[in-house]
Amino acid sequence: MWLRQSMKAMASHLASAELQTEFQFSELSQRMRPGLSFVIEAQPFLKAVPLPLGFEVLCLKVCTHYPTLFHHFQTELRCVLSELQSKDLVRDWRQTQSWKLLQEIVNSDQHLAVARKTVQPKTVQGVLGMDLEKVKAMQQRIDEFTSSMSELLWIERDSELEYTQEELDAVPKPYGTSDSSKPIEFLVSHSQPQQELCDTICNLTAISTSKGLEGMHSVLFKVEGNHRLPPTTLSPGDMVCVRTCDRKGTVTTACMQGFVYNLGDDGCTISVALESLHGDPTFSKLFGKSVRIDRFQGLADALTYERNCEALVLLQKNGLCKNNPSISVVATLFGDREDVEWLEKNHVVDWEEENLNGLLGNETTDDSQQRTIALGLNKKRPVLVIQGPPGTGKTGILKHLIACAVQQGERVLVTAPTNAAVDNMVEKLSNVGLNIVRVGNPARISKTVSSKSLADIVNAKLAPFREECERKKSDLRKDLSHCLKDDSLAAGIRQLLKQLGRSLKKKEKQTISEVLSSAQVVLATNTGAADPLIRRLDTFDLVVIDEAGQAIEPSCWIPILQGKRCILAGDQCQLAPVILSRKALEGGLGISLLERATTLHEGVLTTRLTTQYRMNDAISSWASEEMYGGLLKSSETVFSHLLVDSPFVKCTWITQCPLLLLDTRMPYGILSVGCEERLDPAGTGSLYNEGEANIVLQHVFSLTYSGVTPTAIVVQSPYVAQVQLLRDMLDEIPEAAGTVVATIDSFQGQEADAVILSMVRSNTLGAVGFLGDSRRINVAITRARKHVAVVCDSSTICQNTFLARLLRHIRHFGRVKHAEPGSFGGSGLEMGPLLPSID
Repeated sequence: MWLRQSMKAMASHLASAELQTEFQFSELSQRMRPGLSFVIEAQPFLKAVPLPLGFEVLCLKVCTHYPTLFHHFQTELRCVLSELQSKDLVRDWRQTQSWKLLQEIVNSDQHLAVARKTVQPKTVQGVLGMDLEKVKAMQQRIDEFTSSMSELLWIERDSELEYTQEELDAVPKPYGTSDSSKPIEFLVSHSQPQQELCDTICNLTAISTSKGLEGMHSVLFKVEGNHRLPPTTLSPGDMVCVRTCDRKGTVTTACMQGFVYNLGDDGCTISVALESLHGDPTFSKLFGKSVRIDRFQGLADALTYERNCEALVLLQKNGLCKNNPSISVVATLFGDREDVEWLEKNHVVDWEEENLNGLLGNETTDDSQQRTIALGLNKKRPVLVIQGPPGTGKTGILKHLIACAVQQGERVLVTAPTNAAVDNMVEKLSNVGLNIVRVGNPARISKTVSSKSLADIVNAKLAPFREECERKKSDLRKDLSHCLKDDSLAAGIRQLLKQLGRSLKKKEKQTISEVLSSAQVVLATNTGAADPLIRRLDTFDLVVIDEAGQAIEPSCWIPILQGKRCILAGDQCQLAPVILSRKALEGGLGISLLERATTLHEGVLTTRLTTQYRMNDAISSWASEEMYGGLLKSSETVFSHLLVDSPFVKCTWITQCPLLLLDTRMPYGILSVGCEERLDPAGTGSLYNEGEANIVLQHVFSLTYSGVTPTAIVVQSPYVAQVQLLRDMLDEIPEAAGTVVATIDSFQGQEADAVILSMVRSNTLGAVGFLGDSRRINVAITRARKHVAVVCDSSTICQNTFLARLLRHIRHFGRVKHAEPGSFGGSGLEMGPLLPSID
């Protein structure tokens, strides 16, 4: 009854379109494609009907089972249309657009492939060495996992859509008056407090569109009236929303999501790459209209959601099939401890130096790094988890491991949750001499590695062929202009022009296939690995997922299911995946596969890098004790290095201090003037602390006065409002030009000689918010090589036991100063006396 009611509501919604004369069935057909797209389209109707008590688990499975949903939908649509015919609202229900659309789906190859019943193998004992009962138990775990994750993904998707709508609604109209007769006088629309949220360019006109290699449509916009683009924070790779609007600035079309491709050198144009799913009819609506482009920090991405869901479906359906190349990986990650004992019996968890067979050449590596590389090269090991604490050289080790795997004849797929992490790996591998290809949206690939992108490689190979085609087209167009009166000859020339176009497309496909097939290493984001261009390739011998601790588990299964074995690299003690929904977070969506795999089978899958080569030991010893059980050791090369050891840096008490606490709480409990936390008046919900910001500026001045270059300094805060305030204030100081100001989350993976951390929180309740997240503070402190300065109200911060231990460590191994906002002087900070150390 629950499913029937849901599908009847969905069928009624579709059938009602028959009574709407302006309804576009072409748009609906784009959304109601066979398989996952249909399942997603059905979800709102399924959620609208309460689940029957006692059958919740079964119903949740049905929610994602396409054949069942489609069968009931087809039945209900027939009933609804027949009822409309009985009321004389339609002439013949079989000839309605709704039914024709359904028949198109039924007859499509994709529907036949998805709906076709497959016979599950009776046993996979020959592959896994387990009996049928073991496999059934494993399949049950997979079923429970995929069902739970599918539900959590849907919950998170709802939160993303809600967040996106809030951002769209928050964008101000570009013109504040109701007088529509006056032209819009400015192009960039935002008040100053909202500048960090979005940047809007209005009064744009679409002038051309072209289709790229990656299935993206590039649309070129120019400013109306041939004006120049205004000053803007938009830059290549930014996620944007493209919409048409009327003269009052009111939007008239839905958001088309895309990315800034480039800003024209003439200063008058901007090119945006839009996803091809919008289709040519949608792009045509942009022409002749006034267009606005809004930049947002995040938009709900339907493609990412679809690909994550699809990975779960494939895992559930094919995970334990004999022909699944990753069956050993699946069995290892969903099996019992006794199911992986063969790893130890066959010494797959052991290593010896001779296992490397001189593959590392002259590279200097420590014992933990050699062990990691040796284990990663063992082809009998289906899963390896590499925990790389800060400064241990994880990315460098992955580079060596991948290079060695290629030397052994393996093809490797390398992924990461973010484009930045993928590009970082591309940059590392570019100097190794491997044939590597970076697959992804060209607009989101860093210019420093764009030469390794699929688009650039293919374009370079096709350049001579394209030039020849253009020359032939030019000649044919000239011939066409001279024979317009001869219809038969003109038709022949037009046919030749079409053949040239088809020939170019065929050559493009052939070149893409050749480039990817010959690549030794293919790199993409986790969700980018679901690109059909990659999926059509032969199975990879090895899949490497970097920064796996920041990825939700469903996204990791996208690349894993395309390889024979996998390596998960990252650090579960650093930042976790970003989850918007508290319900999804509490349900377990924020637990990464790396974190889960680390705890599996008594840690037999995991190896850890144990020597760090970044931080002064006074800094790293805190992280070692708090986060890594005292196992993280410092290399002698960095054990005691300080700012004073850097070239041209003066010898002062600050440059000889690895740890410094700048406490805004005075000795007798009084808070320094102006150092209270405040709520951002822009309504972002973020916090700022103007007094702390002034103290940060004083300390930056002290460091630069001592000879530390501004580019060697990074200022961090967990709060966006504080980051924006600090950026604005530092922009006013010429001596600080080049100082990086960033949120903690955005600076993960990077490092600097000196790190200044503004904690912001100062209140009578002792509330510290997400400062209490040990992983976030771990990231903040361990970005530093030689010096960390923490600016905070110790009275508030010490209400949290974890943070209290951090301040105690600074007092024991560094220095403490009472700080208050003051004026700049030649010697830098003006502070109170030194506090005694606290044991």
